[in-house]
Amino acid sequence: MTHPFVALLHDRNVRILWSGLALSAIGTELYRVGAVWIAVGLAGGDASLLIAAQSAATLAVSLGGGAVADLVPRPVLIIWLNVMSAAVCALAVVAALTFGLTLPLLVTASVVLAAFAALTTPALISGVPLLVPQPERLRAANGLFDASSRSAQVVGPFIAAGWLAIGPAVHLLTANAISFLASAGAVAMVGRHLIDRAPRNANPRTLLARLGFGVSAACRCPGAWWILSATSARSAGMSLGFTVGIPVLFSQEVGFSAGGLASVALLFGGSAAGELIGNAVVITWKLRNPWRMLFTGYAVIGLGLMLLPVPLLFLEASAALPVMVLLAFITGLGGALAGVQMLTFFGSRLTSDAFGAVLRLRQAMVIGAAMMATAAGPWLFGVLGVGGTIASCGAAAAGIALFVLATGTRPAAPD
Repeated sequence: MTHPFVALLHDRNVRILWSGLALSAIGTELYRVGAVWIAVGLAGGDASLLIAAQSAATLAVSLGGGAVADLVPRPVLIIWLNVMSAAVCALAVVAALTFGLTLPLLVTASVVLAAFAALTTPALISGVPLLVPQPERLRAANGLFDASSRSAQVVGPFIAAGWLAIGPAVHLLTANAISFLASAGAVAMVGRHLIDRAPRNANPRTLLARLGFGVSAACRCPGAWWILSATSARSAGMSLGFTVGIPVLFSQEVGFSAGGLASVALLFGGSAAGELIGNAVVITWKLRNPWRMLFTGYAVIGLGLMLLPVPLLFLEASAALPVMVLLAFITGLGGALAGVQMLTFFGSRLTSDAFGAVLRLRQAMVIGAAMMATAAGPWLFGVLGVGGTIASCGAAAAGIALFVLATGTRPAAPD
């Protein structure tokens, strides 16, 4: 039997868009991993403030950018945002080669790229049901496009680690610029299939009205607020505990510091491999209770993160690392259980406009949670220690999911 991913890639439009987005995802991952590691080297635990600054920019654009997104046709918006992102990367490379790569330059480039991504991501995700309108193929399509991101997260950390061992860090931005242009080209080739030709509602334009539109759409979708809350808790925990906590831990822990970035790459890659492999398997399942699977995934993410620093309490660094990679892989499997179900849940219950509005609301909540968590990072690292902060983040991320599973809360199936 042909795997759903293979069947989808027989579609020329899906194949073109997936190829472009896969290249873009690799470039983004190269920059993400490299930027965090460089920031840790420059600022230690205060590197969490880099993520906080990115989150603040993303939150601001998520709240106010919906009006812009609705005024511009989806493919035009995505293409120009990718082109401008490539230009930002190119300018940052020129500045770094002229004046040197500094933390302010790194933060500035990261903030601008995060702001552009806050508009691009919802536009792309809400366009998938237009590219693949058949309900029976939508879940597989969500899994395929998510797999491009997960694949990049598997290979990106290792490529970044290898490059930083032999070349200047600034050229991670060069690679990112090239990948943005590849994404823009792919969207240009299939753009007419990403335009929603259904009559559009007169969506509100003011910030508060747009937020209200997303809130009202979520309120009309039973179960949406549980998902949005669990996703926000996961974002806060993973942003501080994993994205920042693991690099800081490995930069400080005796036995890791010399090869710290390689160890970070193993954990980041292990988590992404879990999501990638899990996605390929999960989309083939015919689930009787997708809701339970979704929240089981969120619980696994949190519990895996909570246990991540524990091996260092009992084992030497060299022996603890394989166990930590396994825990990161399990955390990634949790992401696979949750991710595809979440997108399919909203995509099968909401119109394209409402789907986009809820995605922007979700993004605002997720990024707001990440911003608050990472802004508190320097204080939490000082009070709880790095390992204690990672474990606490995991416990918080698992809390809502475990509550939903324990109480048996479950919405009705869509009509």
